[in-house]
Amino acid sequence: MTIICRFKTVSLCLLAAGLLTFQATAGAGKLYKWVDENGRVRYGDRIPPQYAKQKRERLNERGIVVETKAAAKTPEQIAEEQRLARLAAEEKRRREEQAAKDRILLDTFTNEDEMIMTRDGKIEAVEAAIRVTHGRIENLRQRLAELTTRAANVERAGKPVPDSIKHQIADARKQIQQNLDYIERKKQEQKEIRRKFELDIKRFRELKLAEAEARAKAEAEAAGR
Repeated sequence: MTIICRFKTVSLCLLAAGLLTFQATAGAGKLYKWVDENGRVRYGDRIPPQYAKQKRERLNERGIVVETKAAAKTPEQIAEEQRLARLAAEEKRRREEQAAKDRILLDTFTNEDEMIMTRDGKIEAVEAAIRVTHGRIENLRQRLAELTTRAANVERAGKPVPDSIKHQIADARKQIQQNLDYIERKKQEQKEIRRKFELDIKRFRELKLAEAEARAKAEAEAAGR
């Protein structure tokens, strides 16, 4: 049984529909309220299938809402909820990761001078590797120069350059380039060390300031008691 309501309140609607109709519907044990496709409020003892996914309410025998079921979510709404959930999870992960980094930072260093010394030590260690590599490159270049001279002398004598010399020349050039590439990577490593410590020092200052402010607040509260 379905009742179309054109009034603003449940009680007026039920009165207009007739007391006997209401009693018959209420006697069935359940009374539902929903809105049809034309925006009209309807009442009945069961929800038509086409409105099963819409918002609906269950009323008691006095016309009071005792249960509300929200409309079924659209695929777009579900997708948006999933997107927001992913963002929230990512933000939580980021906060936890930052908190862990902060603890390590405070546990590792007691002041900025220690951080600067550590930074400079790391940079110097990389610089030492670069110096060693420069020495290796110089030796390879000398070796290449000797091989090139030998090849030139063979050619001036009107003879073909042996494959062994050609291979050694190619290998020397390859090693020189590999060592040059290594130096470039090490220089980038030094830049990354400076960048990382710059961020760490900035964060260390923020954390220490926050600690000082929290300590001052606690002392002020203790003094005010």
